[in-house]
Amino acid sequence: MSDPLAGTDPLEALEPVVEPSGDRPGRRVALVLAPVVGVLLFFGFWEGAVRFFDVRHFVLPTPSSIVTHMAEDPAYYVRNGKTTVWEAFLGFTLALVLALACATVMAHSRFVERAVLPLAVLVQVTPIIAYAPAIVIWLGFGLRPILVISSLVCFVPFLVNAVTGFRSIDPATHELLRSVDASRREVFFRLRVPHSLPYLFSAARIAVGLALIGAVLGEFFAGSTQGLGHSVKQAQANGLRQVDQLWGSIFALALVGVVAMLLISGVERVVLRWHSSQTTGR
Repeated sequence: MSDPLAGTDPLEALEPVVEPSGDRPGRRVALVLAPVVGVLLFFGFWEGAVRFFDVRHFVLPTPSSIVTHMAEDPAYYVRNGKTTVWEAFLGFTLALVLALACATVMAHSRFVERAVLPLAVLVQVTPIIAYAPAIVIWLGFGLRPILVISSLVCFVPFLVNAVTGFRSIDPATHELLRSVDASRREVFFRLRVPHSLPYLFSAARIAVGLALIGAVLGEFFAGSTQGLGHSVKQAQANGLRQVDQLWGSIFALALVGVVAMLLISGVERVVLRWHSSQTTGR
């Protein structure tokens, strides 16, 4: 009997196979509209509750008044939003690169994993606001402490998920690669990296919000004169006179987070089109 794999590269046989999803157009439209409906219902309930209970404006403004305020000076929120987005992006990227480097070593050494994980957990469970002032003292005011704070809060989710992904490989496939004398480099890029991608995208969803939190918190302590964190701090200092600016900054941060999540989801659908998470349950 002839071998069906004869004459083929065993490594090529491991490439993921893309199968048609068979989505129905109506179902796809419904899935797209579902979050829109949910958000509109939430803001509609908020608007109605504030008006019905006659909540005072400085306690909780209506969404319509907040949007109207933002529309009066959109350049203000665009300008400050760009600063915060750039800081969060740099912290997010720095955390991802460092976490992948550490996770690569940890995935190949149980000793290193056991030595590093307690330190990572210690960083994760300690509230960042507790040592943010110390980071500013060490690094001074400006961009550097903001990047460190933002990357610190993103680092552990990336690290833990990357290590889990690198280790969650199919033993049979691993043995097949070893049987054809695949190098550790080939095993890593052909097997470990693809298996880690779903875990990394899950971590990215968590890290997006954390990166924004870190950037805003860093702006609070690092003496920033721009950014949405600075805008929130300024509005808080002025109290009732700038309650619209406070909520406008919150809305702008929420919008940035939503856009970032949509971008990550779009990239995930393209990169993981072969994965079961993208082809089943639709």
